[in-house]
Amino acid sequence: MVKKKYIAPNVITAGNMFLGYISIIESIKGHFIPAIWFIILAMVCDGLDGKTARKLDAFSEFGKEFDSFCDAISFGIAPSILVYSILTQVAPGSLFIIPVSFLYALCGVMRLVKFNIITVASSEKGDFSGMPIPNGASMVCSYYLICHTIYKNFQMDLFDINIFIAIIVLAAALMVSTVPFKTPDKTFSFIPKNKTLISFLIILIIATLKYSLFIVSFTYVLLNLLSFFSKKFIGEHQDPLDEFFEVVEEDDETK
Repeated sequence: MVKKKYIAPNVITAGNMFLGYISIIESIKGHFIPAIWFIILAMVCDGLDGKTARKLDAFSEFGKEFDSFCDAISFGIAPSILVYSILTQVAPGSLFIIPVSFLYALCGVMRLVKFNIITVASSEKGDFSGMPIPNGASMVCSYYLICHTIYKNFQMDLFDINIFIAIIVLAAALMVSTVPFKTPDKTFSFIPKNKTLISFLIILIIATLKYSLFIVSFTYVLLNLLSFFSKKFIGEHQDPLDEFFEVVEEDDETK
C-alpha cells in the first residue's frame, strides 16, 4: 500500500506530465503560444513536486524515476514537437526540421538518464553535470515567446530561424555536456537575501514573464558558462563571479 505522504508529490508530477501532453497536442494543432504556456506550467509543477517531497520527507526511487519520465515528456518531447511544428511552418520542406527537433529530444532524454544514474533520491539538491532539462525547454520556448510578444506589441519581427536553430542546438549540447551548472539559488546568490526585494522580483518576473523568461533563462546559462570557462582557462580556485559579488557586497557594507 502506498503511504499517504507520497501521494501529493506524485500527483503534482503527474500534473507535470499531463501539461506536457497537452502542450504536444497544441503544437500539433499549430497553437504555438498555448503550447509554450503549458510547458511553462509544467515547469511550475516540476518545481512544486520537489518542494512538496522535501516538505513531507517523501523521497523515493520511484518518485525520482517517475519525475524523470514526466520531465522527458514535458521538457524533452513537448519542446521537440513544438520545434518541429514551428520549423514546418516557418521553413516547410527544410532538411533540418527532423534532425534538429530530434536532436533536442535525444539530448534531453540522455540528460535525464545521466542524472538518474549519478544521483539518488534525497532532500539534498546538489549542483548539476550539464544544464538541467527544464532550462533547455525554457531557452527554446522563451525565444519564440519573446519574439512573438514583441511582434504583437510593437510590430517588430525579430524571429530568425538561424538563431532559433542555434538556440536549439546549443541547448541540446549543454544538456549532455559535463559543464557544471549550479542550482538557480546558487547561480543568483548575488541577489540580496531580503524578503521584500525577493518578493518584488518574483512578482516582477511573473508580471513580465513573456520577456523575463528569456532574460532569466539565458542569464542562468551565461553566468554558469562564465564561471566554468573562467576556472578552466584562468585556473582560479575561487569562482571569479563569486569574488566580484563579494567585493560588491563589501562595498555596500562600508557605505
